[in-house]
Amino acid sequence: MTETTTAPAPTSVVVPLAQPITREGGPIASLAIRKPRGGDLRGTKLTDLVAADVDAVAKVIPRITTPAIAAHEFYSLEADDFAEVVGTVVGFFLSKAQREAMAAMTG
Repeated sequence: MTETTTAPAPTSVVVPLAQPITREGGPIASLAIRKPRGGDLRGTKLTDLVAADVDAVAKVIPRITTPAIAAHEFYSLEADDFAEVVGTVVGFFLSKAQREAMAAMTG
């Protein structure tokens, strides 16, 4: 019997952007997204975040990204970048069992 181990949930993830965000100070080619803390979640519902509600994620994103991006920058991301960022945020809320199930499905 083969036993699989699941790494602990990461506390931050760097997401490279296929289409960089354009800013006056220069383009942003990647975002470091850290695991939200309690205060970062104010004004949102956990159920909305876990369900990948775009507006809930938009409230949290400026608080957990480096460099910090505004909600309007988040909303203007290309579809593939948008999905990657939302998926990363939702991934922080997965339980160990859910991470193990995902690892088993993806090999």
